[in-house]
Amino acid sequence: MNRSILLAAVCASALVAAPAASAKTLIFCSEGSPENFYPGVNTTGTSFDGAEPIYNRIVEFERGGTKVVPGLAEKWTISEDGKVYTFNLRRGVKFQDGSPFTAADVKFSFDRMNKPPFSTVQQLWAQTTLKEVRAIDDGTIDLLTERPSVTMLYWLEESFIAPKGYYSSHEAAYLNAHPVGSGPYKLVEWTPGDHLTLTANPEYFGTAPALKDVIFKVVPDVSARLNGLATGDIDLALELSPDTIGQAKTAHSRPVEGLGLRKVHFGISQNSKVAALRDPRVRRALNYAIDVPTMIKTLMHGSTVPLASVVNPPNADPSLTPYGYHPDRARQLLAEAGYSQGFDLDIDFSPFWGQDKDTSETVAGYLNAVGIRTKLHADEWNDFRRKLSDQSFDGLFFAGWAALINPSVELVIFTCKQEDNASGYCDPKYDDLVHRASTEYDVDKRKALTDAAQKIVWNDAYWIFLWRAPLYAGLSNRIDYTLRPDDYLEIYLAKPRP
Repeated sequence: MNRSILLAAVCASALVAAPAASAKTLIFCSEGSPENFYPGVNTTGTSFDGAEPIYNRIVEFERGGTKVVPGLAEKWTISEDGKVYTFNLRRGVKFQDGSPFTAADVKFSFDRMNKPPFSTVQQLWAQTTLKEVRAIDDGTIDLLTERPSVTMLYWLEESFIAPKGYYSSHEAAYLNAHPVGSGPYKLVEWTPGDHLTLTANPEYFGTAPALKDVIFKVVPDVSARLNGLATGDIDLALELSPDTIGQAKTAHSRPVEGLGLRKVHFGISQNSKVAALRDPRVRRALNYAIDVPTMIKTLMHGSTVPLASVVNPPNADPSLTPYGYHPDRARQLLAEAGYSQGFDLDIDFSPFWGQDKDTSETVAGYLNAVGIRTKLHADEWNDFRRKLSDQSFDGLFFAGWAALINPSVELVIFTCKQEDNASGYCDPKYDDLVHRASTEYDVDKRKALTDAAQKIVWNDAYWIFLWRAPLYAGLSNRIDYTLRPDDYLEIYLAKPRP
C-alpha cells in the first residue's frame, strides 16, 4: 500500500503523561495510533510513520526532499535492456539485534512481499513486473523484471528491509510488537492506543538523529493537542485545521502552514447498488453540482486550490481544468441519464482528512439542491478503513490521496484490482495506458501516455474532485522541523532549535 492514502487526522486516547521536555526529546501527536510495526503489512499511515524510523530501505528519499538517494545500497546500475537492476550493498551495517546486514536479508524481505499476507499490501512486485530476486553475494543483489520499470526506485523506497534470521524465527504476533531494523531509532515501549517511545540507535550507520528520544502521544481531540502546545507538553501537533491554526501561536509554539500534495476528494463507489453511479454522466453531474471555489473560500479559508487533475503539478496535464460550479448543467446531465427525479445516495466520512463533517455536510447540501437525496454516515475509523480495504462503500466516501516522484505512481490508484482502488473501478484501456507508461523511458512518449490516462480519469469523473490539502501544524519553539508536502513524517530530521 502506498502510505499516503491512509494518512489520518485523528488520535485515539487521552493525553498521556510524558517525561519533562528537554532539548533531546521530541514529543508529538501524529495521525492516530499505530497498529503494528511489522514491515510489509503496515496498513495505515500511522503504522508506517511509527515503523519508518526503525527500518531502512535499499534506497531512500533524500532527507527533506523527493530525490531518491542511496540507503542500504551504496549504488546501483540498470542493464541496457532495463530489466536487471543491480544493487551494491553497504558493508558493516548491523541490525538492532546485532546481526549483520547482507543480501540474504534483502532477498528475504523482497521475496515475502510476493506472498500473502504481504502481497495484498505491498506493490513492489505488481507495479514493477519484478519476477526474481537474486543474491549474487553478501554485498550484491539483482532484481530481474519482465519489463523495464520507471517506478522501480519509488516502490523500493516503500519497501522496508528486515533481518532474515530474526523475522524467520518469531511468529507474526510477536514481530508486530517487537520490531528490529537497521534504522536511526529503536522501539523502547509501545502501549497501543496510548503512546509509543523510540530511542536513538547507537549502531546506526548513517547520520545520528539530533534528538535522542521520540515520544508519540495519542491525543484524540484538536483542543487537547492545542493545549499541549500551549503548555509545552507537545512539541509537534499535526493535522490542525484552518479554524484552529491561529491557536498554535503561543508562548511555547508557533504555527506552520503550507500546501500539500494530498488530493482531497469524494470517492464514487462502483460496487454500489446505486446503478446511477456507474454512469459517467451522473458522476460528471456530481462534480458540476458542487461549488468548490466557495467551499475553499469558506471552509478552507482560501488556503488551497481546486484540483485540476489526479496528478500533482508540475506533471499534471495542462489541458485539464476544474469542472466549476454549474448546477443547471448537473441537472441536465442527470436528466439525460434518466435521473431527472434524482436518486438516494449515501455519503460516508470519518475524521481523518480534516474538515470531514463540514465538508460532507456542505457537499450533501449542494447535491440535494440538484435533486439527489443524500444520507450522511459518520463512520468509526475501523469501519471506514475496512470499507476502504474491501471496496464496500455504497455511495460516496470522503478521502485523501497523495503521491510524488512521477505520474505513473499517482495514476496506479485507479487500475483494476489495485489495493488502494477503494472505488472498485476497472477500465482496461486506462490500465493499458498506465502500465505502458510505467515501462516507457522516453520522456515525451511517457508523458503522452500519462496525459491520456489523466483525461480518462477526469472526463469519466472517477472522483468528486475537491482540492489539494493544506498543511497545518503547531511546532514547539524549542524544535526545528520542516513538514513535507507529501505527508512523509521524518521525525529523525527534527533537532533542537538554536
